[in-house]
Amino acid sequence: MTPLPCWRMLKWVNIMTTSNLFTLPYAPGGWAGDAPSARDYGLPDARDLQGLPDDASARPRATEAAYAPRVLPLGQESRADIAPRGFAPLPPSSVKTAPPARVGQIPVERIRADFPILSEQVDGHPLVWLDNAATTQRPKQVIDRISHYYLHENSNVHRAAHTLAARSTDAYEAAREKVSRFIGARGPENIIFVRGTTEGLNLIAHSYVKPLLRPGDEIILTLLEHHANIVPWQLIAQETGATIRVAPVDEHGQLIVEEYIRLFNDKTRFVSATHVSNALGTVTPVQELVQIAHRFGVRIAIDGAQSISHIPTNVTALDADFFVFSGHKIFGPTGIGVVYGKQEVLEEARPYQGGGNMIADVTFELTRYQPSPNKFEAGRAI
Repeated sequence: MTPLPCWRMLKWVNIMTTSNLFTLPYAPGGWAGDAPSARDYGLPDARDLQGLPDDASARPRATEAAYAPRVLPLGQESRADIAPRGFAPLPPSSVKTAPPARVGQIPVERIRADFPILSEQVDGHPLVWLDNAATTQRPKQVIDRISHYYLHENSNVHRAAHTLAARSTDAYEAAREKVSRFIGARGPENIIFVRGTTEGLNLIAHSYVKPLLRPGDEIILTLLEHHANIVPWQLIAQETGATIRVAPVDEHGQLIVEEYIRLFNDKTRFVSATHVSNALGTVTPVQELVQIAHRFGVRIAIDGAQSISHIPTNVTALDADFFVFSGHKIFGPTGIGVVYGKQEVLEEARPYQGGGNMIADVTFELTRYQPSPNKFEAGRAI
């Protein structure tokens, strides 16, 4: 995997910390005190990160040269230049080379010091972790922030007016606000917290897409999908009589956009596609995929589980109807993920699960639901 620039790593870790609590009208006195800031954990907080460039072209030259990222912002993706097993190598003329990395400038020991697990010994040798595509290790700052929550803030989110409830609620909603800024969403109301990408895709399938489907309707996927972006669609297709159509790849493992276009017809109801393949590393032209789907009047979800840690993402510019990713692949805790949805599709979508927190009023005859995102977050939040 391409090394993750330190500034982007810190930007995610900052999501898991809070700078200040929001004012809560239901908290005692309307205020619950100060939460620890990101700076308390040795990290930049929101004030330090203001104005931090999200566009690769705008990064400081020193950082650009040090890490030599091999990816481009949305809409400028290049194809992988390393052929996966079983696929033919790309012709030399199609390979886009990155500037040589100045390895000596990467503060390796300082970065390693942030990850306690790297002090582990395996067969008498220091642990070397190369499985970041599956899951990342957690920096001490994230571990400390989680510990702080259980030591000082633990309470049911959105459920009470006492001090700990106010603290936990503020920390939770501050994280939502930071995620919203991190991916360029219009606001925190577009951010739904789930357990991970898998649950996020299942939520989209069952809450939004399934009610649209009739026998003979079609869902478009690509041959590059993770199982989590195949099985949910198979399940709802079996339940509704819909059909799944699959866009192929060429001998280099690249999506054939022309064949993707040919799959659209008047029966197409939804598209779900990966941004980066977990198996091949293929970077798909998601901006183009979104534009094509919208040209046919079809909504589209993008699986960003593998791209979120490598490609600067602005969901507003991308214009996808849904964007999904997991925290554990970008230095966050396990058991947390994000579904971004456009406001209009979230309003149309049905609740995914029933329970507390997502309700406005309950009687045995009728239940009224909270607006998004609460509508999709039944039960205890954390």
